[in-house]
Amino acid sequence: MFNISKKTKESVGLDIGSYSVKVVSIVKESGHNILSAYNLKQIPFEAAKTPSQIAKSVKEAMDEMDIHPSEVNLSVSGSNMIVRFISLPKMSKDQLENAMSFEAEKYIPFSADEVIMDFLILDDAEGGQMNVLLAAAKRDFVQSQLGLLEKLGMGINVIDIDAFAVFNAYTFSNKFPADKGTAFLDLGFSQTSVLISTGTIPRFMRLIQIGGKDIIETIAADMSIPQEQAEEMKLKGGEKNGEKVRQVTTAVLDELVKELQLSFGYFENKYGKGVGSIYCSGGMIYQPGTIEYLQEKLGAQLEVWSPLKGLDISESLSREALDPLASQLAVSIGLGLRE
Repeated sequence: MFNISKKTKESVGLDIGSYSVKVVSIVKESGHNILSAYNLKQIPFEAAKTPSQIAKSVKEAMDEMDIHPSEVNLSVSGSNMIVRFISLPKMSKDQLENAMSFEAEKYIPFSADEVIMDFLILDDAEGGQMNVLLAAAKRDFVQSQLGLLEKLGMGINVIDIDAFAVFNAYTFSNKFPADKGTAFLDLGFSQTSVLISTGTIPRFMRLIQIGGKDIIETIAADMSIPQEQAEEMKLKGGEKNGEKVRQVTTAVLDELVKELQLSFGYFENKYGKGVGSIYCSGGMIYQPGTIEYLQEKLGAQLEVWSPLKGLDISESLSREALDPLASQLAVSIGLGLRE
């Protein structure tokens, strides 16, 4: 009797890493979020990470998914962005926006005209202050990404930061206590992102320049073998060269543990709360023994979580094939869930 149209919207999350391109397509229909397609496209080791090579990998990933979005949600990371948690006198959002145009250079090591900035009022603090999250991305990098995607016929809907995309993916369908800190570690190829929250409010974020590539590069250099072979040894635990792989892996992980302990200690000293839960994602978690070793050295339980929780999975996708890759899609899923 009645022709009722259902609103359907496709949201594409694009995570361009130094090792691979991760893309997800999430269809938002009648209150449901449906993972309709995904791809993880490795960027060849021998390939120069030029804009043309990256564009080629992005195009191939989307062609293989058979999606052609007009715009995507994109993440940035590394030296191209900076995040600060600051306290300012209470003011309205409009007042803060005006103030930031003059005050931002106090908190970021770039001039205001070199960056694109955004901010979020987190909550009230003592003494008439408020807690504010300030994020800035280098303008030339953002423009280069815009140019890259424009050549592929796409625009950018949202620009996010890797660690916050992971946080968004987790908070989409999980609850956690406000009386302790909750840490999110995304153990990637070139770096590890750390975000610590109290409840749903982020309080600390840091990038540690340690990742899976450090293990691969050390193995390759020490044994005079190609990086592809070193990567295979890393993932398989080395087999005949297992002891060498273990030595290199533990040396890299020991450095990571030191940096994580510094981060957790800073958070505890500033907020008077310990880190109660630690959730891990990223490709490095698949290396044998990594999570177990970090747990032992940190003296804490680390939980590998799936960003698929709360999503409907398209019948066209194989859950058996998807589950082992899910942790590597945490950033792109978090992006896809953004409006």
